[in-house]
Amino acid sequence: MFFVLSKVLYFLIVPLNWIVGLLLYAVFGKNQKWKKRCRNLAVGLLIFFSNHFIFNLVIKAWESDVIPVSQLETYDIGIVLGGYSNFEIYPRDRYNFSKRANRLTQAVELYKKGIIKKMLLTGGSGSILLDERSEAAEVESYLRSMGIKQEDIILEPDSRNTHENAVFTKAILDQSYPDAKCLLITSGFHMRRSKGCFKKEAVAFTAFSTDVIAERIRVTPNSIFFPNHDGLWRWEMLLKEWVGYIVYWLRGYI
Repeated sequence: MFFVLSKVLYFLIVPLNWIVGLLLYAVFGKNQKWKKRCRNLAVGLLIFFSNHFIFNLVIKAWESDVIPVSQLETYDIGIVLGGYSNFEIYPRDRYNFSKRANRLTQAVELYKKGIIKKMLLTGGSGSILLDERSEAAEVESYLRSMGIKQEDIILEPDSRNTHENAVFTKAILDQSYPDAKCLLITSGFHMRRSKGCFKKEAVAFTAFSTDVIAERIRVTPNSIFFPNHDGLWRWEMLLKEWVGYIVYWLRGYI
């Protein structure tokens, strides 16, 4: 039930849905005063959520554990959280990635450099309807084609969210790798919640953030005044993460 409710809540926090809803009332509503207010609010939200300068300040403060590769030691296992695949792209004769591809590709880079000896892929299906697909299981053949040895790939194919990532990974580590030195690998915007979940399950790790979004602060007309087309989906991603963090805290997952 919690999994389904989280998907419904996600729909309600999408900024584009707010803007579209306000514009629909501005067009079809009966009350003239509220029609004007909804139109003005929709325009204001669009300007705010498309402002790159504001978003960059916020994400720079939020992203966690952005450290250079040169500061890493050597780790027995790199724990790679899912969310890097797109199963809706066809043809399916190749592996298709989402915007979170760097979670996996940078983990592969760490493996190739000898920084992590094994990769533990945690992640099943994040879909309500297509729960037969396991991301971790499906990416195994791709990794083998990239030259990663089968014995260096550990699969946790059943988890559906970050809480389950931590719980199921903990079980694998306790059973087969109790003394492993682990590197936790996920997106910078997602690292705070991930760290909280894995600490809650008493997993010892070093955190390594990938696909970092924050850029250096630039005070330019292009950054401050011109709308950025990526703004809406970036705020959507961040708002989802904030709500997820609060819900996990309330449920005692972190």
